[in-house]
Amino acid sequence: MPETQPQPQPRPQPTSSTPVRVRRTVHFGAGPEWSLSQVGATLAATGGVAVFLASLFLSTGGFDAIWWALVLLPLVTMTWAGSAAPLAYWGLLLFGWFILTPAGSFSWWSLPAAAGCVVGHAATALSASAPPAGSFAAPTARRWLRHTAIAFAAAVPVAVLAGLLAGRSLGLVPAAYVIGLGGVAVGLWMVRTSPPVGRP
Repeated sequence: MPETQPQPQPRPQPTSSTPVRVRRTVHFGAGPEWSLSQVGATLAATGGVAVFLASLFLSTGGFDAIWWALVLLPLVTMTWAGSAAPLAYWGLLLFGWFILTPAGSFSWWSLPAAAGCVVGHAATALSASAPPAGSFAAPTARRWLRHTAIAFAAAVPVAVLAGLLAGRSLGLVPAAYVIGLGGVAVGLWMVRTSPPVGRP
């Protein structure tokens, strides 16, 4: 009788020891799912607005309580992060700084206000770079943090120069306002059109 050949046994497949990462999302009513990364970016934007308004409050000695309602706008408009709404929103906040502070005055509270502006706008732009349920990789978050720190560092020498020139009637106050607003507009436009994305 012919001998039967033993059938080869299937090789066991190696099991992966890497745990599967479950992405957690949250719902706000009947709206879309939001990842914790997106919620964190929105809270960072809200914190930036709160720091800006607190700096404005301390710089001017107080303002109408209705201005504090602006701190809630990042939470209400989180679905519009990729639109022009955040630009108009921060334009309103910066306009408020110039109309509420005395003309030609300088306050060192402008530095934390600049930090709040940079953080708030960068967080909104980062949120717009991913869908609501998407999350951000750690290298991407670190890159955005580095760009935000560089943007704030540029405000420090400007504040020092403004502090040195404070109280001197050089006739540059209107021109400084125009140049400052123009620089802020260009900087925000560059962040919106060329955000720091991850390298392949």
